[in-house]
Amino acid sequence: MHSSRAGGRARFAALGAVILLLGFGAVGFPQTSPAPTPAGNQPAGNQSPASLPTPPPAPTHPFLILIDPAHGGTESGAVLNPTLLEKDVTLAFARRLRQELGARGISVQLLREADGTFSADQRAAAANAAHAALYVAIHATSQGTGMRIYTAALALGEDERGPFVSWQEAQSASLARSRSVQQQMTASIQKTGFPLRALSAPLRPLNNLLIPALAIEIAPTTGDVSQLASADYQQMVSAAVANSIASIRGRLESAP
Repeated sequence: MHSSRAGGRARFAALGAVILLLGFGAVGFPQTSPAPTPAGNQPAGNQSPASLPTPPPAPTHPFLILIDPAHGGTESGAVLNPTLLEKDVTLAFARRLRQELGARGISVQLLREADGTFSADQRAAAANAAHAALYVAIHATSQGTGMRIYTAALALGEDERGPFVSWQEAQSASLARSRSVQQQMTASIQKTGFPLRALSAPLRPLNNLLIPALAIEIAPTTGDVSQLASADYQQMVSAAVANSIASIRGRLESAP
C-alpha cells in the first residue's frame, strides 16, 4: 500500500513536468508557434511586416523614341547642292518621322527642334538623360541610293575590364540590343522593296549612348539629290521607318 502511494506520487510529478513543458516550452528553446500579438499592441521597433509602410514603386519611364536631326546651326553638314544643306533636310525628315510615329501612338521627342548648334557630347548627354527606348539620328547624303542604317563600331581594348567604361565606349552596354533593332528594322523595310543597307561605323554620338542607338542616312533613289527635298519622298521614307519601329515596339518595351 505504501509503495502504491509512492508510485502514484511519482507518476503525478512526471505528469506535472510534462504539462509544464507543453505549456511553457523547454528552457532555452522558443515556442514553435507563438500566439500572434494584435497589430495595435506591437511594441515600437518590432512591427510586423504587414504594418510597415509599403515602399514606393521603382520609377518607370514612358515609351519614347528620341529623334536627332544631325548637324544644325553653324554646322551645316553636307552641301547637297547649292541651295540644299544637310542640316535642313535632316530636320525636315525628323519632323515627318515624328508625325508618322505619333500617328501610330508612339511618343516622340526631337533633340533639335530648330536650327540650333549642339555638340556631340551635348547630344549624347541629352539622349542619356531622356531614358528613351531608342535613339535615332537622321543624316542625309547625295552618295549612294536609298537608306543606310548604322550601329556604333567600338574599338574595345583588352584593358576595358574594370567597373568603369570609357565615354567613347558607353554604347557597349546596349550594342547587342542596337544591332538586334537594326536587323529587325532592316528586315521590315526591305519587305517594301526600298533599297537599304545595314552597316556599322564609329559614329558620334552613337558611341557615347547608354541606350539602343541607330543612325539612319537617307540618299535619293533617282540619282537626283533634289529628291531629298521632295515632300512625297520624305513622306515615303518616314512612313517606312515608322512602320518598322512600330512593328518592334513590343520588343523595345520589354527590353531591360
